[in-house]
This record gives sequence, structure tokens and C-alpha cells, in this order.
Amino acid sequence: MKYKMKFGLAAVLGCVALLAGCASEPSKSSAPGVLQVAYSTRFIDGSVLKEPPTEVTIVRRETTGRSAAAQVGLNVLMLALGGGVAVKGFSKNDLKGERIEDASDRTNLQNPVQTAFVQSLQEAVNARMTQNHIGQDRSFRYPLLAGGGSANLIYDTLLGSEDAQYRLVLHLDVYKRRENSWVMPPILVKCSDQSDPPQPLAYWSESSYSHVRQELDRMLAACQEKVLADLPSLLESSDAI
Repeated sequence: MKYKMKFGLAAVLGCVALLAGCASEPSKSSAPGVLQVAYSTRFIDGSVLKEPPTEVTIVRRETTGRSAAAQVGLNVLMLALGGGVAVKGFSKNDLKGERIEDASDRTNLQNPVQTAFVQSLQEAVNARMTQNHIGQDRSFRYPLLAGGGSANLIYDTLLGSEDAQYRLVLHLDVYKRRENSWVMPPILVKCSDQSDPPQPLAYWSESSYSHVRQELDRMLAACQEKVLADLPSLLESSDAI
């Protein structure tokens, strides 16, 4: 089952008509010198997670096999009905994945993007704006959004008889809509990341998946540093009211 839902043409046109509202909804203007940080299930490209991610999931080889078989079956049915091919191809990175069942302690599998990460990023942004005197006399209608944030253990290659190797893959966009421009796209900090090299599942599952926690923490810390480094651009490129 696909993890992301894409907008149709009508929805895209509707968003353009609403001053590029696909990027983020306006909020009440912030207090001067404060940029709100919030979570969204929406990626900058308009795709949307069906629900906020709360745990790291796993995409196994058989997950792709089942999804491919279901897609083929649907296409055969649509062709038989004269409707043509119904579904486009997909990537393993588009799959939601499955719950990891063998963890005795699920703490290390928790996905902190919508909770602890957003809180940490808010505190870091506030501190940097105050420390560097950035935007202290300006108010902002649109928040800085942490979009998506799904994290999955994903097999490295589909073929091969050996035990599958897995990478931890994070899908995360941090972006801000421009205050007074619907023509220009939102300002993006690319935070999607993946671990390297791939490792067997036995490695990831050690100590109740402690390596997952360590690697995800590393990725989110790196993302926060990228956002702070790009903060002048995120703020100065938007016309605050």
C-alpha cells in the first residue's frame, strides 16, 4: 500500500488559485522576533502521508512483492474492463512498511519528528534568532514546517539469495512558505537522509534496535544544523509583514 497520496490536477489548480496554499496554511501572525515551528504530514512536493509517523517501520523484499502483485492484478482488471492501466509504477521508498514486531522495548523505534524534533528545532531557532539578532522586529504569518518525517528500514536490493541488507531512510522536508509571494516556491531545507553502508537486520535489531535510535538521532541533529545554517535565507527571503 502506498504511503503517500498525490494531488490530482484539480487539487493542484485549486491550490494555485488559493495563492499556492499547498505549501502551508497561514496562521496568526507571530510575535515579533518569533518564527513558529510546526509539523505537517505534507511534503513540499504536495504528497501527503496518510497519518503522522509514530514509529520506524520496515520495508522487506516481500513487502514490495506483495505490492507489485496487487498492482499487476489491478492493471489486469482495468484492462479487462477497457479502462487501460490504472496505476503507475512505484518505488520501495514510497511504501509505508510494516510494524517491527520483534522489539522487546519499542522506545528505540519511536519516531520523534512530530514531537521532540519539532520542539528541539523551535528552541534552536528561537535561540539563534535572538543570538544573531535575526528578524527581531518582524512578524511571520507562515510557520517553518517539518514535513513528512517518515523513517523506514528499507532493504537495499530486491534480488539475491543472501540475507537482505537494510538502510535506515528518513523522508523529511523542512520548508517555509514565502510571506507575500504565491508565485515563488517555498524555501526548502532538504533533510531526507539514509544510512550507509547497508547492514543486515541482525545489526539493526541489536539491543532492541538501539542502532536505529542512534542513526535517526544523527540524521535529525544534522537536519537541525542545516536549518540553523540556512535560517538567514529562510527569513530574509520572505517578506515579513
